[in-house]
Amino acid sequence: MIQERLALIEEMMSLKVMIVDDDPIFVMLNKLRVKTSNLAENPLSYTNGKAAFEAMINDKEVDDSYLIFLDINMPIMDGWDLLNAIQGTPIADRIFVVLVTSSIDGREKLKAKDYPQVIGFYEKAIDLNTCKEIRANPAISHFYLN
Repeated sequence: MIQERLALIEEMMSLKVMIVDDDPIFVMLNKLRVKTSNLAENPLSYTNGKAAFEAMINDKEVDDSYLIFLDINMPIMDGWDLLNAIQGTPIADRIFVVLVTSSIDGREKLKAKDYPQVIGFYEKAIDLNTCKEIRANPAISHFYLN
């Protein structure tokens, strides 16, 4: 009975992890760290914000939430444009963003605070301790039962 309830909770509270970055080396590293830290078994990856946005908007799983590891500087649709696009959607409250960037501009860190979806701001590349910290973040920790 308890296992059935846990399975139902997991099914209802699905957290899809996305890595949105145009640098294939960082995508590979971040995927490895996300898997190793048990944030997600199969993180999705996109090379620009537009592709990630379209994937979320067209997702047929209406209860899905998203944890996005987001680079700021990308072609087609950068991180800021993606964050702006998210604001007008009905799923905005189910999106959690961790900015992962090579930028050292303090203004960007301040700008990130303007977006309620942003739960972290880290320099590239993330490590296992960063992943553990993200997993323990109160905004998403309920998605991880153990």
